[in-house]
Amino acid sequence: MENKYCEDDIITCYRSDLNQLMRADAFLDMAQQIAVKGAEHLNFGRDRMLEFGCAWVLARMQVKFEKKVYFDEKIRMSTWHKGINGLYFIRDYRLETPAGTAVNSTSSWIVMNLESRKICRDDEIMRIVPADSQCDDVAIEANAPRIVFPRGVVPEEIGSHCVKYSDLDYNGHVNNVKYTAWVLDSLPQDLVCGHFLREVSINFNKEARRGDTVTLLHTEADGSHIVEGRCGEHQMFIEKLSFDPEPLA
Repeated sequence: MENKYCEDDIITCYRSDLNQLMRADAFLDMAQQIAVKGAEHLNFGRDRMLEFGCAWVLARMQVKFEKKVYFDEKIRMSTWHKGINGLYFIRDYRLETPAGTAVNSTSSWIVMNLESRKICRDDEIMRIVPADSQCDDVAIEANAPRIVFPRGVVPEEIGSHCVKYSDLDYNGHVNNVKYTAWVLDSLPQDLVCGHFLREVSINFNKEARRGDTVTLLHTEADGSHIVEGRCGEHQMFIEKLSFDPEPLA
């Protein structure tokens, strides 16, 4: 389709885990980069947003890993703008291998004013993405969900992370992919290393900046793991992960 942006690639060694499978955070890295390229392709990329003193910021994302993707496997990544829902700009993704679709994903983005660090609601900004840039394909039907802890749950602290140089991106805050890497490092390693991660959903609620210490709080609910990152009284992010119950062969 005309408004899709696609790139061919392979699963490199630095995108693979100890099982020679594509890591979840590696997919998120690739999705982030192709989102940048996809927006540039349709003339509403980073440079265009900087003309208004603004930047694209990821607010929510959902990823469904339909099948395993292995080290050195050839892939095609595609992305497209799916439309606007309130203040959210919806972008979908698909990763395909020669055997078919391996990953489907959807994301919700907001526009942030770089001076105030708040959501930009200016009508001119909301019109910067023309209707004819939209693609009608659907990777995941519903938009990325809002995540909350179940009522009455007292979560367990499973770690903390002090934000340093390697966590930051060009917007001056923690890069969205880093949160998932922190979570996967903090969950029980027998789970993370021994079971296929089937689905990830994440909400990004407040910027973490250099020097912040983010505490990770965890609970299990309905067979999934929910991890919240807090800095003081503020929820920085909350993430839900679902693993296959059977261990990897």
